[in-house]
Amino acid sequence: MRIVEAIERKEVAIPIRDLQKADGSFDFLSQIKDKGYFDIDYRKDEIVLLAGKFIGQIPLTQDIAIHVHPKVPISNLARMIGIANHPIRCLDFYRRRYELESHASASLLEAMARSMLRSLRELSVEGIYKEYRSVSKNLSSIKGRIDIPAFIRTSLPRAQISSIRCTYHEFSIDTLYNRLIKRAIDTVGVLLAEQGMADKSLIREFAYFADYFDRVSLDPSPTLVERVKSELLHKHVPDLRRYYLDILDVCCIVLEGEGLQLQNYNGGSTLHSLIVNLEDAFEQYTRHSLKQELSARNLNLPVLDGNKEGKSKLFYDNNAISAKPDLIIGEKDSAFVLGDVKYKSEVVEKDRYQLISHALSYGVKVAFIISPAQDSANSGPLLIGSIGRESPIKIYHYRFDLEAANIQEQESCFSEWVLSLISADDLQRFQTS
Repeated sequence: MRIVEAIERKEVAIPIRDLQKADGSFDFLSQIKDKGYFDIDYRKDEIVLLAGKFIGQIPLTQDIAIHVHPKVPISNLARMIGIANHPIRCLDFYRRRYELESHASASLLEAMARSMLRSLRELSVEGIYKEYRSVSKNLSSIKGRIDIPAFIRTSLPRAQISSIRCTYHEFSIDTLYNRLIKRAIDTVGVLLAEQGMADKSLIREFAYFADYFDRVSLDPSPTLVERVKSELLHKHVPDLRRYYLDILDVCCIVLEGEGLQLQNYNGGSTLHSLIVNLEDAFEQYTRHSLKQELSARNLNLPVLDGNKEGKSKLFYDNNAISAKPDLIIGEKDSAFVLGDVKYKSEVVEKDRYQLISHALSYGVKVAFIISPAQDSANSGPLLIGSIGRESPIKIYHYRFDLEAANIQEQESCFSEWVLSLISADDLQRFQTS
């Protein structure tokens, strides 16, 4: 497969002939149509794609995929996704004691692969987890107990008394947990190989672990992750094998990621495409990082999600329409500040109108839009203006520098600015000892 490199929010051009079938129609994969991965334009003999809020390896046809790289440094992206608790749909590498390795990674896939390998190395040192499992086979000598119904049904009518159907227990590595790990190794290994990465040592190490799990079946079931999660809820992992929780967590994340599996494991080629929605990730990151900073300052100030626990009605005398701001600082019925998160290059008029309507609905006097800064020189807060003459509402635009060398410093600056919008007396009520 040909991989075309692109950058988030940048254009990339592909000759039309490369995307057309013999009859002149376009050969786009049905799984990616109408998903909003790209804005598409036509110029002369080329199709121009503008990568939007999605990053990752996004296939267009059976032969061409667009690898969209993020604008932000991979270390900052790793932190953003980790704090956001956002899977690829939930790249949740911060939830346990490991984190997404990013210092030596050229892409999100490579960072994910390195993190997965760290857990696999620990597994190889501590040992592979085995379980007794029930096996039923035709044997030349008795082992375990004879499966009499099977013997009567199959062997006896054919006079095949040279073999006897037996059921016994075998101490095996071909367990549900190890099948999940084998599937994740196969998925990431295929992606690394197809991407043609410069760091061949990663591919070699995944090939090593594929051999390490050679006696484990490759389970194609679409319910594999769900079955593993269910077993983890109802079955105790031995204390000596507690390290398995980390690798199982990583593998679940890899396999349940918000991507496309274009062909199932039914023979033939398989293509997985791991895709991250940066719009969702940035919103969750903003909310969660603010919560962390407030907690570090011993402030029990609520930060609510207007799409969930903070949702309210837009009109006080009409329940038909909801108000759902992304950030609510304070209680739902007595909020201090509201914020809307926009992962876009430019804030437009309708974004401001939406924020104003939310501010009026919740009765706050300060509201802001937060979006990624276009450059470091123009980061930080900007007062857009005040609206309303008798009781004005201040509207701000906060530009968050995701490309900063020290993104933790940016998180602190943002939280300090939010706190500056709230009076000292109000903050005192949420101070913890």
